[in-house]
Amino acid sequence: MKKLLFSLLILFSFSGLKAQNLNEYKYIIIPESFEFSKEKNKHQLNSLLKFLFEREGFETLMNKESRPEDLQRDNCLGLDANVVEDSGLFTTRMRITLEDCHGNLIFTSEEGTSREKDYKTAWHESLRQAFESVEALNYNFEADAPPATPATPETAEVVEEAEVAAEVPQEEKTTPESPEKPEVVVQSEKIPEEKAPGILNFEKDGTYFQLQENENGYALFQKGMSEPFALLISSQEGGSFIYNSVTKQGIASFSENGDLVVEHFDASRGVSVKTTYTVKKD
Repeated sequence: MKKLLFSLLILFSFSGLKAQNLNEYKYIIIPESFEFSKEKNKHQLNSLLKFLFEREGFETLMNKESRPEDLQRDNCLGLDANVVEDSGLFTTRMRITLEDCHGNLIFTSEEGTSREKDYKTAWHESLRQAFESVEALNYNFEADAPPATPATPETAEVVEEAEVAAEVPQEEKTTPESPEKPEVVVQSEKIPEEKAPGILNFEKDGTYFQLQENENGYALFQKGMSEPFALLISSQEGGSFIYNSVTKQGIASFSENGDLVVEHFDASRGVSVKTTYTVKKD
């Protein structure tokens, strides 16, 4: 019993060290593709990982984006993110890993799994489940945090022994219940109704919208209004955007038939919500 308690104490100390390690890093660098996906942002998995880290308070950038000044001066402010897949015939399995500027493994998530048959659904479900390990760390960047001491092999062995000796149940993370805030549409003076170059028309629930292209991506307007209520910021990944509105953040993409699909996380219900704007073609 004493041996078990001692092992568990070291296990909790090691978990705390992992949380402290992440607090020392400001940036998460997302690759354009993962080794198992073979193509850029397949099924919007890379954009989803970027969105999840931003929701936790990290600053993120794709690995081919230009670096901020402080990251150029000290590239050890960033961690390289990766997703490792170990799927079977009927189950999709994923883990999230983070490496520092020296290639040292700083963090490995718990395994996320899904038994969905559709690849995109299975990938998103297993990635979100794996990301719960990151959420549990309650990340808060500490600019002046002292350097972390890497875990020694002896410590890792004790941790492994504790994991074998007993399974410690983890409390399920709960989110304070609060009603989802409605999308805020800014009411202002009307603009001409004629269609201009670079503008796409959409309809949702009997209301018409316009998507206007700009240098950063797109701006989404309720038709007839001069101020956008949401921005779609290009993530430099084919057809995928970061969605920002007054009340929501998420990811957006275009379906094969041109519809605008927006997905955001509803914290009050703990689920992903998908909204589709149907394209209106002349």
